[in-house]
Amino acid sequence: MIKTTKGNIRNWDDYYKKEEIEKMPWYSERLDFDLEEELNSTSIPKKGIFLDLGTGPGTQAVKLANKGFDIVVGSDISETVINRNKQLYENRYPNLKFVIDNILNSIFNDNFFDYIFDRGCFHVFEPKDRSIYFNQIKRILKPQGILFLKCFSIDEPMKDGPHRFSPQDLYDIFSIDFYIINIKKTFFEGTLNPLPKALFTVMKLKGNPKNG
Repeated sequence: MIKTTKGNIRNWDDYYKKEEIEKMPWYSERLDFDLEEELNSTSIPKKGIFLDLGTGPGTQAVKLANKGFDIVVGSDISETVINRNKQLYENRYPNLKFVIDNILNSIFNDNFFDYIFDRGCFHVFEPKDRSIYFNQIKRILKPQGILFLKCFSIDEPMKDGPHRFSPQDLYDIFSIDFYIINIKKTFFEGTLNPLPKALFTVMKLKGNPKNG
């Protein structure tokens, strides 16, 4: 399991240059099952602009594009993996774009996204960077926009890997500016065995959708 890189561009880019994509711990060809269930079981409209944050191999962004959202953006700090995804997918999916971006210093416009899916980005940041992440997410997400967050759980016994969180940790971090809709105990699909224990959180940014 790759260890925390603290948002370092070179570390992540070197990783994607050297390692085989299909063997990476988080690689999964299908849409994350927790997100799939949430999108299918709620009244979330299949329109608007959706960010797959830390897209990596791009498979999650592709599956979201297939669901018919107006625009799906896959962002990653690694130029190598973004260039790979552009070559593989952008000509096949007119509503899908891949963008090099560091969420700690994001280039995206204010109030741009209706939805953000973070499947393993937040939990790699050190505590000192979490407030930066939090403020950037608030800035680029529309008021009443939804953040789907998947991160490692404190129940995961693996020694290496990213930081772990409890439901209370996530509530304490996000509830100031987000309505916490649900926090679910689950696991990360990927290439590891056993699959790591995780938390899947659905939250809505507070604010007036007309004027923020």
